[in-house]
Amino acid sequence: MKRRDAIKAIGAAAIVSQVGLSKPAQAQVKLRYSNASNAGYLANVVMTEYWQEVAKRTNGEVQCEVFWGTLGGEQALLNGVSLGTLDGYHGAYTGMREFDLFYTVGLFRDYEHAARVINGPLRDKLQKAFEAKYKVHMLGLGRAGAFALQVKPKPASWNDVRNLKVRVGPIEGVVESVKAVGANPVTMAFNEVYTALQQGVVDGQVTLGTLVVTMKYYEVVKHWIRNDFGLGFDKVVLSQRAWGRIKPEHQKMMQDLFFEMEEKKWYQVLKQNADGFFKKWEEAAGPGTVVKLNEAELQKLAAPTAQRLADEILGPGTYKTIQDTK
Repeated sequence: MKRRDAIKAIGAAAIVSQVGLSKPAQAQVKLRYSNASNAGYLANVVMTEYWQEVAKRTNGEVQCEVFWGTLGGEQALLNGVSLGTLDGYHGAYTGMREFDLFYTVGLFRDYEHAARVINGPLRDKLQKAFEAKYKVHMLGLGRAGAFALQVKPKPASWNDVRNLKVRVGPIEGVVESVKAVGANPVTMAFNEVYTALQQGVVDGQVTLGTLVVTMKYYEVVKHWIRNDFGLGFDKVVLSQRAWGRIKPEHQKMMQDLFFEMEEKKWYQVLKQNADGFFKKWEEAAGPGTVVKLNEAELQKLAAPTAQRLADEILGPGTYKTIQDTK
């Protein structure tokens, strides 16, 4: 090597060394993450804060750009994660019986029980099913709110719900629960529900309770049965290829942080707001339009269906495992 070239090489090495000392090199993981709802949706508020905290705790090594309500519907988003156009997603849709099962009335005692089951004895089975279908890592399930049943005639008991035509989404647990109480499920797209209720095509509906006031359903269906009619969850996932690029210590931090924020900033806020929705409904629809029916009777009607689906979808003995989880 010529003396002049050697001096240049030494100088270049010195510059690299100085840069390394003043600012350690970081292998950044940049993610794209989405949900079909707008930025004001509680889950999106929480996950925006989650990704900001992840960037902070990893000193900028893991960064995420979020897209709220701009990249299409839930099915398209989840397929995008599987195909590689997105790195992560949360939403109700999975197209999987393993997760549609969770909407079944009577499967869980309450949301606290559901979290213990999903994060405990069922987690490995759910993760493997998700990975096999979509090649994703499941951060967890966010408790999105109880499903609600509204009907036009005022019911005095569950017997008064029998034979009513009730709109449902294409979710097996919801469809089978409506059958379990003796009503007739009518599968219908979400954007058709208001008109169908208005025109008498259906006598009632099942949908997420957090939506019923903002969608002004009190204008077309009078009575809200206060009993939880299934529990809603947002499934929170990252692609396996993205998850594999993250350092193990950061993976652990991210997993722990999700559980912490889902409990404190997602579920607790949802829980605090629940009574407010019933109050707003009665302010709009009139006193006495929120009706509480016999809970023990509902559980008796729903339990055989919940047991059948749990054991059929997740294997014999699953229902007992769920019920035995304290």
